[in-house]
Amino acid sequence: MGLLAKRSEIKEDKSNIITLGVIAKQEKAKDSSVIDSTIGMLYDEEGNLFTFDSVNKTINNLTSAEKFAYSSTPGSKEFHEAVKRWVFQDNYDEMTSVFHVEVMATPGGSGALSNTFSNYLNPGEKALLPNVMWGNYKQFLYESGSGFDCYNLFNDNDEFNIEHLREMVYKHKEEQNRVLLVINDPCHNPTGYCMKDNEWDQVIDLLNEVSSLGCNVVLMLDMAYIDYDLRGLANSRNTIMKFRRFNDNILTILGFSGSKTMALYGLRIGAMIGLSKNEKDIKEFAVANKFSSRAKWSNSSMLGINIITKIMLNEELKESFKNELEDARLTLINRAKAFIEEADKVGLKYLPFDCGFFITIPCDNPDEVYKRLVEKKVHLIPMGNIIRATLSSISLEECKRLPKIIKECL
Repeated sequence: MGLLAKRSEIKEDKSNIITLGVIAKQEKAKDSSVIDSTIGMLYDEEGNLFTFDSVNKTINNLTSAEKFAYSSTPGSKEFHEAVKRWVFQDNYDEMTSVFHVEVMATPGGSGALSNTFSNYLNPGEKALLPNVMWGNYKQFLYESGSGFDCYNLFNDNDEFNIEHLREMVYKHKEEQNRVLLVINDPCHNPTGYCMKDNEWDQVIDLLNEVSSLGCNVVLMLDMAYIDYDLRGLANSRNTIMKFRRFNDNILTILGFSGSKTMALYGLRIGAMIGLSKNEKDIKEFAVANKFSSRAKWSNSSMLGINIITKIMLNEELKESFKNELEDARLTLINRAKAFIEEADKVGLKYLPFDCGFFITIPCDNPDEVYKRLVEKKVHLIPMGNIIRATLSSISLEECKRLPKIIKECL
C-alpha cells in the first residue's frame, strides 16, 4: 500500500492548457512570428498583457496594509457592496429588494465553483455540466467527492439544447432528488456562445417546474466573461434580471471573476454571490461557504479585494475603468469579427459563437492537427473533439491569418 490515500492514487492533472501554453510562450520568445493562441488572458495589439490604468492608479494609492495584510475570510462588507453594485449595475435596487443576497470572496471564479460543489452535493452525487466545457469543472467535482453528467450544449440547429437538458434534469431528480446545474454564460468557455433570451426563459421554466415537485435545485452561473458580452455592460445583465421569476426554493449562485473583468489574473480574486427569495437558504449559504473558504484557502487576496472595492465604490474611478473596459471589449469584438469573416471565406467550420475570449473548431483528430499547426508555428489547444483558439491573446492581424492555417491543417 502506498502513502497516498486511495482516492488520490488516480489524481493526475490531464488538462494540457497550462503545459501547452508554456511551450507556446517559449517558442514565441524565440520567434516572434509564432502565433500563441493558447492562454485565456487579454493581450494588446503589441503583444503585451492588457492592463487598466485605473487599476494601476488604485494600486499605487493603497497603503501597505491595504495591499498585504490578511483579509477576513468572506471579504469586507465594503467588498460585498462593491461586487453587488458591479454585478447588478442599474438593477441593484430591484435585485436586492427581490432577493436575499450574500457575497463570499473567493480566489477567482474557481473558488466559487469549488465551494458550490463542496456544499451543494452529497458525496457521490452528480452535477450537470455542459458537454463542451472548461475542463477544471471535473477536477473541482472529483476533489469534492462528487461526480457529473453532461447535457448536450447544442442541438442539431446550433441552438441551446433545452430538450436534452430537460431529460438530464429529470434524470437527476429521479436519481438524487437534487439538481445542481452549471451554465457558463455569456461568452461560454470555450465556444463563445451566448444564450438567447428565449433559451433562458425555457431554462427558468424547467427549473421552476422540477423544484415545484420537491426537488432541490441550485443553479451555478459561471459568469466569468460577462463584461466582454457583445451586448455591452448594461444589457449583459438582462439574464440576471430574469432570475426574479425563480421559485422561492431555488438557489442561484453567481461566479464572478475579478481575474477576467479587471485583468487581475495572478491575484486570484473573485466572488460567489448567492441569490434566493428564501432567507434561510442564504443564511446557510453564508455560514457553509465561510467554513469551506477557511478550510481550503483561509482568505482571499487583500490586494485584489481592495482594488475591486476602491474602484467600484468610487464613481470617478469606476467611470474611468468602464471606459477602459469598453476599449478592451471592442478589441475582442474586432478580433472575433476578423477571425469569423476569414473563417467563413475559407470554409472553416466553428461551433456557435457570439463573443468572448475563445472560439472552437470541431475536429476528429485534435492531437494530430495540433502537431501540424505547431509545424506551421501556430499553437492552439486540442480538447476532446475540438481545437480551441484564444482570440484574446493574439493580434487582429493574427486573427485574420489563423483560419486559413487551421483549415489547411484540418
